[in-house]
Amino acid sequence: MMKKIMTAAAAAVLALTMSTTAFAAWEQDANGNWRYMTGKDTWLSNTYTNDGYWVDVNGYWDGNASIGVKQADGTFREYEDVNQGQAVLGRRIFKSEGQAAVNEDNTMYTVTCTVYDTSFRTEDEVKAIRKGDVLEFPEIGLTATAVNKASRTLVRSASNNLADNGDTYATSSGGYRARLEDAEGNQYMLTASRLRKITAEKASETLLRPIASGVVIYVPTWRDALRAGGTGYYTPTKDLVNGMFFEAELQGDTVTQIRDVVYNYDTTTAKEYGEDAAHGHLLPGT
Repeated sequence: MMKKIMTAAAAAVLALTMSTTAFAAWEQDANGNWRYMTGKDTWLSNTYTNDGYWVDVNGYWDGNASIGVKQADGTFREYEDVNQGQAVLGRRIFKSEGQAAVNEDNTMYTVTCTVYDTSFRTEDEVKAIRKGDVLEFPEIGLTATAVNKASRTLVRSASNNLADNGDTYATSSGGYRARLEDAEGNQYMLTASRLRKITAEKASETLLRPIASGVVIYVPTWRDALRAGGTGYYTPTKDLVNGMFFEAELQGDTVTQIRDVVYNYDTTTAKEYGEDAAHGHLLPGT
């Protein structure tokens, strides 16, 4: 494949970098080539764009990765690999390791984070689990034994069409899961999306897999945080970057969208939240 043909991942990155102004945005032509437009019929050429991509003499992106984000002095700050080479199997979660620093004009936080993954195993790996298998989770110091063979979960959803048996629900596969137990008798439920600990009091705690630490990202102070899914809580960006868990979309190492997450709240006793929202006990400072 020609390198100028945009991959899905690169296209997603460029889509995030598009300006909100009428004549400063990436635009793709009928042949799949990308130009950074500065007017209706004008574009940058033979230079780096502000988001660090090289465009040739004809204005076409050369297909290479960005070198970083352009600074006020014209230099480019290199992007950091926020995963530090570690694959993310599920959802990527950030937690700041201390007080975020704000720049002199109060426009940007510099945040040093630990990066977590919500997943410990792929769907195929969970599916392959058999009763008695011993599973190691070295990232969190856990060894557990499979209590049963992995089984497929079924998700029931309301259906407008009544089945022949009168059932008003439709069922679909929710993936595989396996129940585990450690040497202390603690129970765990493992799926491809998460590892959930079930205490003796039947409280539910979702565990996160740390994949990188000391990672520096940059969060605009004006960037509004999105509300945590499944909760009525809203946390300001300032609080999120000062010791709480959050999700983020990034252009390189600069946040373009930040989202509050349920890992900041104890939802284990809130009946109005379903199982998927039961991520309790991961409170700020823990």
